[in-house]
Amino acid sequence: MKNILPVIAIITTVFFWGSSFPVMSFLLETSSPMVLGAGRFVFAGFISILWCAYNLNKKTINFNHLIRFFIAGFIGIFLYNIFLNYGQQTVSAGASSFIVNCNPLFTALIGFFILKQRVTIIHWAGLILCLIGVSIISIDQEGGFTLGSGATLILFAAILTATYFHILKPLVTIYGSLTSFAYTIVFGTLPMVFWFPETYNFLLISNNEVKLAFLWLALFPTALGYLTWTFAVGYYGANKASLSLYLIAPISLIINYLWYDKEPSLQTIIGGLIIITSLALTFYMQNRNKILN
Repeated sequence: MKNILPVIAIITTVFFWGSSFPVMSFLLETSSPMVLGAGRFVFAGFISILWCAYNLNKKTINFNHLIRFFIAGFIGIFLYNIFLNYGQQTVSAGASSFIVNCNPLFTALIGFFILKQRVTIIHWAGLILCLIGVSIISIDQEGGFTLGSGATLILFAAILTATYFHILKPLVTIYGSLTSFAYTIVFGTLPMVFWFPETYNFLLISNNEVKLAFLWLALFPTALGYLTWTFAVGYYGANKASLSLYLIAPISLIINYLWYDKEPSLQTIIGGLIIITSLALTFYMQNRNKILN
């Protein structure tokens, strides 16, 4: 049973996060990026505050670890959502999900530069292939692949989330997935408090479809998705767990087509296939001995 739970956590995370990109694109048609971020995390933030208050009586959090939780939340929740939401204003849901998919390669490279972990030439080749794929996807996106364009903002979001994985991993080992998730969400949501009044007013005048979309985004990709992902990272480690995220883009494309009847462009499909190929080859070359045996 212990071995099954991490697998279920990975599958749940991938599905819910895959659904988030089409829903976010839909909501960004009428809301601002900051309203979207605040609305998405208000529920998860409230639940997390209650959990943190309850947990204080059980286990004291080391001050240095609190600082680490703050950095993880600020980078992996607040900054990540700013870059992603602003980027997705001009980048389609399918294209956005493919670009974010580059984060397993950035996870490995950050491990190399900061944690002095071993990175092979396969990782460097994979990164080059990944950037080629992102460049192809960017061809039919507004702003192309220039600095400050939607595509590059989302690429920065992928780098931020890869950094977040490494910061969080040792904390999950010490405090468990629930507590780590709660403190990260609390610190990541705090800067969004300034946009809560605007978010509340927006939801008051929104139709039921928009309200349901916000509810879905807050409950499943955010509250449940981040919790299951934190559990998976704590079990598998950042590098290994992040390899499963390449499944998010195909799921996002399928949901975007079935739910909103939006077909991906040829450039998105070609670029996305190159990104997935780079990730798959990197994974295979790293684990070929285990696979063949």
